[in-house]
Amino acid sequence: MAASIDEGEGEAWEVCFTSALDVEAHIVCGYLEQYGVPCHIRNRRFGLEPLTFGALGQVEVLVPNPWVRVARGMIRGRLGDATRRSRRRLPITEDT
Repeated sequence: MAASIDEGEGEAWEVCFTSALDVEAHIVCGYLEQYGVPCHIRNRRFGLEPLTFGALGQVEVLVPNPWVRVARGMIRGRLGDATRRSRRRLPITEDT
């Protein structure tokens, strides 16, 4: 079950992406915003003890409930494109 929150505007927001890296979450949020998907970032790290693992080390990208399927599909498609591109760049070596 996905976590959701109410941001006070009567609309529930749901996590569509999590990362251990702030920069990765910001890149994903920027990508979504570029295509008109409203989103924001919630950092779950404890300030005095900057944990970077487990639930306390997560940075989450949240979108309104009506946008969850769209956002996850865009992220999944983009990650799939990156994987396909990186595989094309790998040199093919032959054993002699």
